[in-house]
Amino acid sequence: MHMRRIILELAIATGLTVAAVVAVVVAAHAGEVMVSGAFARASATPAAKAGAVYFTIRNEGAAADTLTSVATDAAQSAMLHENVEENGVVSMRHLEALAIAPKETVTLSPTKLHVMLMGLKAPLKKGQHISLTLTFEKAGQVKVDVPVGSVAANAVE
Repeated sequence: MHMRRIILELAIATGLTVAAVVAVVVAAHAGEVMVSGAFARASATPAAKAGAVYFTIRNEGAAADTLTSVATDAAQSAMLHENVEENGVVSMRHLEALAIAPKETVTLSPTKLHVMLMGLKAPLKKGQHISLTLTFEKAGQVKVDVPVGSVAANAVE
């Protein structure tokens, strides 16, 4: 009886440890491409129709790869955008694709590159998660779980 209890406690402890590790690792990969640190900001108002997603892409391969498209069920469309400053005015520019050189890390952040979600089906709320599918020319599809942080989040919370 005592041995059975010890085995049960060990099994529970092991299960909880594995669950904790999986919960902390917010990364996805396909082929030589690793996507990590994904997050979105909560919508500022219930009527918001746009949002943004940020993450880091690491190409561990010996050849360049290209992010060619982004999709999500959370919005009507998802597009790569880049913030550009011209004559003191910052605007967003649509990018058709994003090349990632071999061994390069590219960070999408609130200040430069990001995925713009347009036509949100519901406002993004802190604590929820949305799913994003990134399609790379060589690595194929990478499914990314995106936690939604606060309205001013600058990282996974």
